Amino acid sequence: MNNFIEYLSSQPIALIVFSTTALIVVYFIVKKLLKLALLFGLILIALFGYYYYKAPGEFPGNVKSTISDVREQTGDMVEKGKAVYQKGKEMAEEVLNVAEKRTEEVPSE
Repeated sequence: MNNFIEYLSSQPIALIVFSTTALIVVYFIVKKLLKLALLFGLILIALFGYYYYKAPGEFPGNVKSTISDVREQTGDMVEKGKAVYQKGKEMAEEVLNVAEKRTEEVPSE
């Protein structure tokens, strides 16, 4: 990676080409994500409209229960994510400790 950065800093044309390519890729990714978000929003609006039209009296209760369900499930997922992160961190520390012990055991030539 260091060699690549040194190459880009020494070759301005390569830096311009790389930067332009990276910006174009980022632009198209953001454009696609924005379209996806807008489409998702329109679908949600259509679904809310349908359910409101079907049963206007029950709509606020349904929305509140759905929001509470989503909050509960999101909280559970966050807790699971924290546990997975902690386990991965512990495993990485164990691997580093084993690697350090191995380098200490190997005699220098």
